[in-house]
Amino acid sequence: MNTRRKLLGFAVQSVLAVAIGFALVVGGWMVLARTARPAAPDLSKLTLVSHGGEALSGAAADLSTAFRKIGKLVKPSVVSLRVIETVTAESLGLGRNHPPVPGLGDGFKQRGSGSGFIISSDGYIVTNEHVVGKADKIRVTFDDGRQATAKLVGVDPPTDLAVIKVDVTGLTPVTLGDPTEMEQGDWVMAIGAPFGLEQTLTVGVISATGRNLPSSRTSRFAQYNNYLQTDASINPGNSGGPLVNLRGEVIGVNTMILSESGGSEGIGFAIPADLVERICRKLILEGRVRRGWLGVSLPVQPLTEAQAKLLGLPGTEGALVQDTVGPESPAARAGLRNGDFIVRFDGAPVRNERELTTKVAETEVGKTVTVEFIRDGQRQSVQVTIDERPTAESVRQAPKAEAANGDNLLGLHVAPLPENLLPKLRQPSGVVITSVVPGSPADEAGLTKGVVIHSVNRQLVSSPDDLARLTQSLRLGDTVVVGIEVEVGGRWEFRFVSVNIE
Repeated sequence: MNTRRKLLGFAVQSVLAVAIGFALVVGGWMVLARTARPAAPDLSKLTLVSHGGEALSGAAADLSTAFRKIGKLVKPSVVSLRVIETVTAESLGLGRNHPPVPGLGDGFKQRGSGSGFIISSDGYIVTNEHVVGKADKIRVTFDDGRQATAKLVGVDPPTDLAVIKVDVTGLTPVTLGDPTEMEQGDWVMAIGAPFGLEQTLTVGVISATGRNLPSSRTSRFAQYNNYLQTDASINPGNSGGPLVNLRGEVIGVNTMILSESGGSEGIGFAIPADLVERICRKLILEGRVRRGWLGVSLPVQPLTEAQAKLLGLPGTEGALVQDTVGPESPAARAGLRNGDFIVRFDGAPVRNERELTTKVAETEVGKTVTVEFIRDGQRQSVQVTIDERPTAESVRQAPKAEAANGDNLLGLHVAPLPENLLPKLRQPSGVVITSVVPGSPADEAGLTKGVVIHSVNRQLVSSPDDLARLTQSLRLGDTVVVGIEVEVGGRWEFRFVSVNIE
């Protein structure tokens, strides 16, 4: 019994000793931890320092100050736009007779956004046609938060420009600058409402001037524009906003981007201010833009030196007439025809097809001008009275067809013209293509079955033997210019096609 009591007492004493020891260890650790903790930092210098808006020093600080001042100067003239438009099957390109689309009915309301800028104190505003051209309602938000409903004054789809007006006076208009003074590397600022974020300012440089873009799905406004290219960030919603130089002058209207993602990738384009001024003045005064029309079809790309030599031309500066657009076009009435090489228009030299298109478009409708051209090596001139350009005119493409086998360097087979085709042609002599080798030079050049060949390097082709004779000496690396006739919409038209033997 005594032994058991002794053992119990020993156990209790051991437990107490362990507990007291643990308490002493923990308490000591806590004391040491409190003793080792660093002192609180001195935050007395963690305060904002104001320099009163003055530049600190250096070129970067000076540039920052310039951006700030320009933003304050221009932003009161920049507006944000909210539009509502009705979407129908026809507006979606489905056509009037398209089967009913579930949920579409008579159309549904779609909302969109964009930007614009004030050009007069009494309420005229510039923006893009693709922003407001189909709008049922246009709501304008000014820099100070005021809102107003705008009415559409006029649109010009070929340049993607539009003018709207609000019944508000005392507004601050922008100052237009001269875009021809801009050079690659000059600083610019884009102001607008990307993704609906109003009064956003981005900065970049002029990446290129006089940028010509081929008309395409993403650039259907390229025919009359020589764009300013910039890497200033432009996103959806920036359309219609100003591109500004370091003097606070608007030198362009931001209109589109090239992007695979749909967002800014540093390749944006602005319509130059000199074109904006001319178009908007006409829209305000007349409600529309009337353009001159010569009535000729031209190659998409300018001639190369090799092509000019093959056509017997003295150089590449000029515009080659592929065909006249109908017998009643101004060019046809004056006697111009396919193969003529226009070198001067209304007293001014013509460097390429695009320049001729611009000069003609800017010519007053009804004006008689002198057109100088080269035909068969001889310089000639005619008087042409300019008509108004048809609004529904579109670029026409030659028909495509499947190809077959062939065995010459051009890669095509031909046959004599069938009797039933002769009355339809503008020039009743030549050969018709019966098949084209896939991937051949002729195929790469766009020649297809059914196209009529009239000439090779200005030498007439009247039979398959003629074509064989004219092409038998061709070698790899050569280029030939083929005169053809194609059927477009029931009408036969002349074309010139360059075929590279590769």
